[in-house]
Amino acid sequence: MNKEKIIIKALDSGYYKLELTDKYGCYRGVCEQSVEDCMKYAKNYFAGADERKRKNDSWGKCVQQLVEADRKAGRNWE
Repeated sequence: MNKEKIIIKALDSGYYKLELTDKYGCYRGVCEQSVEDCMKYAKNYFAGADERKRKNDSWGKCVQQLVEADRKAGRNWE
């Protein structure tokens, strides 16, 4: 996946709902007080995509190792 997506919607409360999807498909939804704040958040979110992907991959490997250790110990969580 290599498609960044940004959606900003005005809410009745005066806030703006910001929905983001980075180039790896990670989704985030937040509310901000202004469009400018939305754009600042989006810029930081997209800039951190590679680091977030690295952390998510690392976490996934950790979970896989835990599952394998459980299976070796005779525990089956399925």
